[in-house]
Amino acid sequence: MRKETEVRETIVCTEAQFVKGEKTFREHGSGYKWIRCPEEEGALARCVRDNAARIVILGVYRYRDRLYEALRDCAGQGPALIARHGVGYDGVDLERCREGNIMVTITPGTLDQSVAEHTIALMLALVRDIPALDRSMRAGRFAPVVTEEVAGKTLGVAGFGKIGRRVAAVAAHGLGMKVVAFDSLTLDEQLGGESIGEEEFYRRYGIQEYLNDYRRFARSIDILSIHMPAAEQTLGFFDARRLSALKPSAYLINTGRGSLIEEEALYDALSAGKLKAAALDVFRSEPYVPLSEAKDLRRLANVILTPHVASNTQEANFRVQQNILQNIERFLDGRYDEMTRIA
Repeated sequence: MRKETEVRETIVCTEAQFVKGEKTFREHGSGYKWIRCPEEEGALARCVRDNAARIVILGVYRYRDRLYEALRDCAGQGPALIARHGVGYDGVDLERCREGNIMVTITPGTLDQSVAEHTIALMLALVRDIPALDRSMRAGRFAPVVTEEVAGKTLGVAGFGKIGRRVAAVAAHGLGMKVVAFDSLTLDEQLGGESIGEEEFYRRYGIQEYLNDYRRFARSIDILSIHMPAAEQTLGFFDARRLSALKPSAYLINTGRGSLIEEEALYDALSAGKLKAAALDVFRSEPYVPLSEAKDLRRLANVILTPHVASNTQEANFRVQQNILQNIERFLDGRYDEMTRIA
């Protein structure tokens, strides 16, 4: 039996993720030695080497070279592990991981409810103009304005994965909205992963149409909610041409990935009245830095901005941290097939 004071493994965790998970990590991972470290690659790689660590927990920062080399060297003949604190992995070079015998895990399903709730919150705040009304009240003005209901409006969900489906179901069944789905997968491919028929698929998620044609999709919706994955083919997907396909009265919400939108094109559409308003939780550069000072989204009154917090709830963080600890336990026990691995 392992002694209480014995340290089973040293785990390096980036600062922001450790702050989120310290209570859970220390209570449920008390057999490990926890090392917190800045997420910058050079500092993180040195931290890995200094502590001979073969396991790291990462956020969304993009890593290129030194981290993979450090993990490979510290792991020796055995595998190393990168555990992502979340479901995205576009900051991790999967090819370098395969070359260096580094496994990569994510925490699927842990963020769905929180991101869906934030999406709905942004949609209601946007359509009911809540931030502007709040600012007006704080400035001493009691000036009611006429806004709109979301009931009866058509919500377009771009990217019909788990989060997109949850948003669709809440909007349709909870708010009385019409919902149209857009995805690169065909309906047959979607149904293949659901093990249900087409009628039940439409009913369960409250959708009226499922489309692969973007222009037809864009013309039919009043509100766009973006949930597409980040990939080479989706980089800058919402460019000037695709944004112009939306109605001038349309609202746009992005809680997916910042890389999906060309931010200068979005600024142009919003400032020229070609798009009514937008709410963004994710950005091409985080913390947000405009691509040009002249097109700073923070200057537009018809934009709501939140600092990538859609998934940052106590409940979602706890689910993520529990999943990470399970993956680490399985990794150390050699139960690789039971891990939520992507590489």
